[in-house]
Amino acid sequence: MYFADLQSFIKQLENIGDLSRIKSTVNPYLETAAIINQACKSTGEKKALLFDKISDSQVPLVANLFGSKKRVAMALGVTDIEALANQLRDDLKTCTVKEYGPALARIIRKNVTESVRFSVAPYCTTDVSEKGLNILPALQSWPGDGGRYLTLGQVFTRHPDSAQQNCGMYRVQIIDKQTSLIRCHPGSGGGVHLTAWHEQGLAMPVAIVLGGPPSLTWCAGLPLPGEVSEFEFVSYLTGQAIAVTECQNSDLCVPSAAELIIEGEILPGEEQPEGPFGNHTGYYSPIAPAPVLRVKNVYMRERAVYPCTVVGPPPMENMYLAQAAERLLLPLLQHQYPWIIDIHMPLEGIYHRAALVSVDAQELSMQEISKALRQTTLIRNSRLLVLLDQGIALRDAAKVYWRVINADDWTRSVSIDGDKMTIDARTLIQRNQVHQV
Repeated sequence: MYFADLQSFIKQLENIGDLSRIKSTVNPYLETAAIINQACKSTGEKKALLFDKISDSQVPLVANLFGSKKRVAMALGVTDIEALANQLRDDLKTCTVKEYGPALARIIRKNVTESVRFSVAPYCTTDVSEKGLNILPALQSWPGDGGRYLTLGQVFTRHPDSAQQNCGMYRVQIIDKQTSLIRCHPGSGGGVHLTAWHEQGLAMPVAIVLGGPPSLTWCAGLPLPGEVSEFEFVSYLTGQAIAVTECQNSDLCVPSAAELIIEGEILPGEEQPEGPFGNHTGYYSPIAPAPVLRVKNVYMRERAVYPCTVVGPPPMENMYLAQAAERLLLPLLQHQYPWIIDIHMPLEGIYHRAALVSVDAQELSMQEISKALRQTTLIRNSRLLVLLDQGIALRDAAKVYWRVINADDWTRSVSIDGDKMTIDARTLIQRNQVHQV
């Protein structure tokens, strides 16, 4: 079942008993996040939460939408993510291009006739620019945070020359009703676009979308290869073209079914201190300069719902988003590197902290494997990379630990490059005679 907008997804979750409504008025300063955090860490059902009343806002708030494997799969229109992974794996077998980025682009072109469908009737017809960002029930989740943050917004940008769009998920700190800060790292799609605009001395147009198809919200946080747009990948996975509309202040195209749309621009050289921000590591990201988004207009649909997530020590919602990314990007890596058997990125790492990889490549050295993997979009930022033999159950923590702690001479099975470590825990025959127990 495909969900074209956030509210149809919320309705279905409520119909199947996977959503809880909080009808009491809740404060967006710490209190709302505390409730969400408690729900995510509960031992019972970790349901999605709909807050009907947020202090000083007329807009209800929904959180923990993707807080289970089941709901992430639902957002992508399936009951099991592995079904989509197998579909991707089968399609890649028909492609002779070996690099996974161009290969994915080719199979999408082959299998998708239409990735976007232009709409002249956007849902967001109410102009609330006078109130601006103040209309949003944005949360301050942790006491040391620098302020209120948008945490589930899709940030749309495009390249000034190629006009290629990017949809990324970057944290956005609200300063006042017309000013926010966007933390997009230099290597990200939005960061590359920002550099290109500012090198030409031009302001970069930006649109931030809240809501729309849940599948696109998930995809915004995915480290896709640069050849593939988020619209294309979602259309490939769901078999549905996304209805889009053009922004009022730029030629950026955004989902017509959005709940809220924020339009603005980032001027060259304009930065302000952003942070601190409490993240999944249990620490605060320190204050650092971030580009300033000057908001021009804010639009919302009638009876809009504001989606957000709380980032903090696991278990939290973003663990399940990351898990789906791991399973769907694995076939791409296997296409380019057939010696990859499986990948497990422990949920506590949230996308990029650690990767356990089983390989069938005894002829390749630790350095060769590490170099190849760290050039991929999925693993390039992993602080810890552990190489294991084919047949090792990567999700068996005890077995993995046993292999790691008993790895061969660590002077040659451990490599540290800056803040990144690789451990070669394979039992290579040429090192020692292996006995089975």
